[in-house]
Amino acid sequence: FLVLIMGLNVVIMTRDIFNLFVFLEISSIALIGMIFFKRDLNSFSAGFKYLIAVTVISSFLLIGIGFIYYLGGTLNIDDFIANNNGLTRGLSTAVFLVLIAVLLELKPFPANGWALDVYQAAHPGINAIISAGTATAALFAVYKLLPFGGDLWLNIAVIIGLITFLGSNFLGISQKNANRLLGYSSIGQIGLLLAVMGFSKHLGEHFQMVFFALFISHFLAKAGLFWLSGLIAKDEIKDWAVLRKKPHLLFLFGLFVFTLIGFPPFPSFYGKWQLVMDLASNYNYWWIGLILLGSIFEGVYLFRWLGYAMKLEPEEGSSIKLDWEKIIPIAVFGLLIFLASYFTNEIFPSNFNINLIPVYFVLFLFVIDFLPAYIKNTIAIAGMGFYAYYIYPDIEQDTLRLVFAGIFLLGGILTMFAGYSVKGRRPGFFPFAIMMYAGLIGLVEAENLFQFFFAWELMTLGSYILIIRGKKSILHAYNYMLFSLGGAYMIFMGIALAYNGHTSISLEMLQTASFPGWAYTLLALGFLTKTAALGFHIWLPGAHAEAESDVSPMVSGILLKGGVFGLLVLFMAMGGEQAGEHPLLYALGWLGAITALGGNLMAVFQEDAKRLLAYSSVGNLGYILFAFAFMTNIGWLTGLTYSINHFLFKTLLFLAIGGVVWRVKTHNMYEMGGLIKRMPWSFIAVLIGIITLAGIPPLSGYAGKWLFYNAVITKGWYFQGAIVFFAGTIAFLYCFKLIYSIFLGQPKDKFRKVKEAPIWYLIPQFILMIGIMVFSARPDLILKPIGDLLSQSAYFPTDPLSWENVTASTNLGYWSGYKIMLVIGGMFVVLLAWLMIMSRKAKNVKQFNIVYAGERPFTPETTHYSHNMFAPFNKALGFLTTPVVTDFWNGVNDTSHAFADSFRKIYTGNGQTYIAHILAYIVIVYLILL
Repeated sequence: FLVLIMGLNVVIMTRDIFNLFVFLEISSIALIGMIFFKRDLNSFSAGFKYLIAVTVISSFLLIGIGFIYYLGGTLNIDDFIANNNGLTRGLSTAVFLVLIAVLLELKPFPANGWALDVYQAAHPGINAIISAGTATAALFAVYKLLPFGGDLWLNIAVIIGLITFLGSNFLGISQKNANRLLGYSSIGQIGLLLAVMGFSKHLGEHFQMVFFALFISHFLAKAGLFWLSGLIAKDEIKDWAVLRKKPHLLFLFGLFVFTLIGFPPFPSFYGKWQLVMDLASNYNYWWIGLILLGSIFEGVYLFRWLGYAMKLEPEEGSSIKLDWEKIIPIAVFGLLIFLASYFTNEIFPSNFNINLIPVYFVLFLFVIDFLPAYIKNTIAIAGMGFYAYYIYPDIEQDTLRLVFAGIFLLGGILTMFAGYSVKGRRPGFFPFAIMMYAGLIGLVEAENLFQFFFAWELMTLGSYILIIRGKKSILHAYNYMLFSLGGAYMIFMGIALAYNGHTSISLEMLQTASFPGWAYTLLALGFLTKTAALGFHIWLPGAHAEAESDVSPMVSGILLKGGVFGLLVLFMAMGGEQAGEHPLLYALGWLGAITALGGNLMAVFQEDAKRLLAYSSVGNLGYILFAFAFMTNIGWLTGLTYSINHFLFKTLLFLAIGGVVWRVKTHNMYEMGGLIKRMPWSFIAVLIGIITLAGIPPLSGYAGKWLFYNAVITKGWYFQGAIVFFAGTIAFLYCFKLIYSIFLGQPKDKFRKVKEAPIWYLIPQFILMIGIMVFSARPDLILKPIGDLLSQSAYFPTDPLSWENVTASTNLGYWSGYKIMLVIGGMFVVLLAWLMIMSRKAKNVKQFNIVYAGERPFTPETTHYSHNMFAPFNKALGFLTTPVVTDFWNGVNDTSHAFADSFRKIYTGNGQTYIAHILAYIVIVYLILL
């Protein structure tokens, strides 16, 4: 060990090329001895292959050094660079031999099978040294020697680095062995750092910052992961489920994973941002695409691994032996990641500095995670309330931002009340819930694109952990994260395309995007992954249905509005109503209409109450997308009305159904029935929710429907409008199924003594019902200020909605929510009074004192028609719900894994084959350079 560390230090410090060779050899010999330390057949075999490979590589290095000394007259690196600006053919060959040799020390793809075998066979502690130590020294050696080859070799470094980053991560998606998987990741990360070296002239003064941010993330996280592997002492990634028994180690595992992928607030996030922006300034879009694609592949296997660790059941009898001398280094490196994050935020350009108060609050919640849940819940609610008060003066003049801030923060406070029903500590819930809300409110606060993207990723990280907490949510959370990751990188690429030629990253920069067509399309697609538009929707039903009862209203009623807000930022940048005929908006209008139809149809045929509501959200977000795509004043008012309504009724419905599920312990509606007398308040909440959802007067859903009618006629999108209104008709079916199957019909025996939902579920429901009533009776309180903002701005000055007191009017008619509420409310009171008077002498009969079809029923199940209720509709329209999209994405997944498995077969485990790979690699690179 001491010989290895000494050798690596000299490799880094020396400026003599022969000394570099000597101590590379010394380091290799020492490392091989450490590989043999495990003393089994696999480690001996891997060490021998490593010995053969480095012998071949060092032979080329030594030959190159000899020719450099013979032709260049010096072994000093600085002297050679200074005196040999123009290379002769012979000297060029010598430089090639030296540079290709040191590049091979980095284990470039695909000439790296020998290194992967070492990662798989050696002790994880040795692997940590290889990944964080020897690879770092070799990388620094390349950095010193790259100037030998001039600009040409900078380009070669970029190509080799990105091929390695992309190829290693792609092959990693089908790998199941933990240490070998970390080997793929290590080689890929070193490839990215090599590419950053090649981009040094493009990065200019930012090169060192970018390299530091990416390097320190890899160094700390990869060493920590290998050390964790040593503690677990299992080969398969599924065996890491044992971490569930040690929450602090599971936290560190998640920390290292998110650091590697590049989530905020970790250094790699800053590094990738600056790297992409600087490359975009030089039109290097293909390179950006490869970097982001490689990052997606890395996310595929890392998030699968994290999901296994968090959700799979550990093997019976499995455990982790906690030796403090082994845990302390892991914990120290975890702490260093946070310190590096703070330092990185400080050294990056000043316009990157963001409001870290929410992040510090999240860290504080981690620190107090040992406290009982009710204390942490109170602190979380108080923190959100204080932050709402804190930011209100900054956004009170911007009605649009104020509306979404209210949805994110006030809605968040309401949904957090249900958390008081949970006993115990509920570890990990509150920090990540606040992290999601911090990201959402960060979108509203963002003054530039960096802050916006930072908040977007923070929101994704927090929501992923909330979703995966559900009992059967491992697959659904994984799908959510992959779609979120892909969507985030589409947003990232869209920002990069828009940024070219600009010096500012303000949100207004999008108005003068360099490649508006491509930039706007990518941004829209990225935001649509969060709104679950048809094609990107497959993550949503399972994620919402399997999430915890108080998490479902968070992700459905609130989280989805993050994507909506992103679309609004984009649409305003496109120019308001002046962009109304843009082809992208026309396409989004059609997508919204089809999403509304598809989501509602799929909701009709669900038997799971929460899954029904989830598909309903898909349809509701289709309405919202369709409305905003009009790019007219009344169209945007319609979209905002539906956004507010969706928050109110979907949060209400998920809380109500969540309370029911809390008591009856099942999601299946056909197992329920007759709960109206046992859970009357939940029934009232669901009744008000479905009336609002279905757009029935006098509640606010009808306001949205009336505005939709006006917007469709004004815009002239009659066919799309017909589809949307047909989708609204379908919504009546699942609304009826929801309330009938759960609350009406005959009560089941096992639920005769069931209690009403917990009071902490009911309190936010009462508040939301009051909110619906107020918004229904006085929509002008919100819609009039928004309408004034839109009409007085440069975005939508034409054909605004006119208000006279509480009455709204357009060229097509008028509507007054207040008067409708009075009329229908009066009718309800009169009819209720008449019914009560007429039913005074009604006779109460026992449950089964009924006869139908000549028979007397004896069990509730025979009188409750719920399962497969709409079978006739399924025969007629069921073909429209064929899971074509799911099959497509499953095909993409299967094909990718099949290709990765096939390509991995080049790694045969045969040392001679690996030598052939190295020699072929040298020859191919040389021929390309000729």
